[in-house]
Amino acid sequence: MKTAALALFAVLLVGCASRKAPPAPVIVAPVMSVDRASLPGGTLRILPVAMTKAPGHLVVQGADSAVMQLPVFVYVFEHPTQGVVLIDAGFPRRTGVDPADYPGRSMAKTLGLTMEPGGAAVDRLAEAGIDPAAVTHVVLTHMHPDHVGGIEDFPAAKLVVTSEEWAARTDGGALGKPDSSPFDAHAQVQQVALDDGPFGPFAAHLDLFGDGSLLILAAPGHTAGHVSVLLNLTGTTFLFTGDAAWTDAHWTPTPQLKSPLVRGLLEHDWKANWDSQWRIRAFADANPDVVVVAGHEVGNLTRLQAWPAAYE
Repeated sequence: MKTAALALFAVLLVGCASRKAPPAPVIVAPVMSVDRASLPGGTLRILPVAMTKAPGHLVVQGADSAVMQLPVFVYVFEHPTQGVVLIDAGFPRRTGVDPADYPGRSMAKTLGLTMEPGGAAVDRLAEAGIDPAAVTHVVLTHMHPDHVGGIEDFPAAKLVVTSEEWAARTDGGALGKPDSSPFDAHAQVQQVALDDGPFGPFAAHLDLFGDGSLLILAAPGHTAGHVSVLLNLTGTTFLFTGDAAWTDAHWTPTPQLKSPLVRGLLEHDWKANWDSQWRIRAFADANPDVVVVAGHEVGNLTRLQAWPAAYE
């Protein structure tokens, strides 16, 4: 216990010494060119599965202490030939029954987690006329519990994750070693390398299906192999930031840091994450028609189409 307390104190000291934001990097972002006529099409639905919360000053450095609601989302992409693709998986079915089971009593309390029974993606896909058995891929921005837990409800789906993220999947941190039960026995894991070169301001990317529909973008820092995801539909393009930007304040109008405590406890490399925040900002500036979806922005509940309405 004494060792743990000293480790936490050390983390806090590092965080408190890092309150000043580094200078904004100079990033040149070209305008993205999308041949929408050549895209395969498909639909996107945005599914909120749970709610977490935290004092504002912990989420955004310099904010007041008012509690911020931080929804947990699953993004459901119906690809015309590849099947149903989930971008992140949220919490699993069992969390809605008993959060003490997963992610655990302490973690659920830290997150201020609430989730209704039947709220998991596996239970709600039918509301959109989707059979859970049709889910072929789960593309993860990273492997924190609120993004990875739900994969256990889709045992036949292929888990798509960067090699760096998979290698670090059970790394312990200030909050303890993660519960690996959702992915320990997962039958299909596709570890990917972002080998398709730079994409706009992002240092590396992978066109997952080779058809321009779903691009995995390097956005490191929050975790070892964290990514953002670009989804090109025939009518709209979406950029899902993952936890590089928890909220809109983390990327627009001028990126704001997460609090020193959060950066010290939760970020793998907060300076790399800061750089990723500015790359998201630069991409959005160059491509104002792209819909940027921050990982836990409560405004997404009202500004985006409500589940189960679909974008095409």
